[in-house]
Amino acid sequence: MTTDTDRIAELETRLAHQEQTVDELSSVVAEQSNLVELLHEQLRRMSGQIGELAEVVNDKAPDDPPPPHY
Repeated sequence: MTTDTDRIAELETRLAHQEQTVDELSSVVAEQSNLVELLHEQLRRMSGQIGELAEVVNDKAPDDPPPPHY
């Protein structure tokens, strides 16, 4: 039969493990948040570059003669 002291010790042990798990999960979430921010910034820059390239392609005159290899 378990005593109240044993039960309290078991609960304290479980609580300590849960606190450790929550801290680890919090660290993982923080790392992932930083990574998402980094990827968001890269996507924003790449979208801008694609937009600039699209403007260059659209600005090319359609009357340009084809390259010599055609």
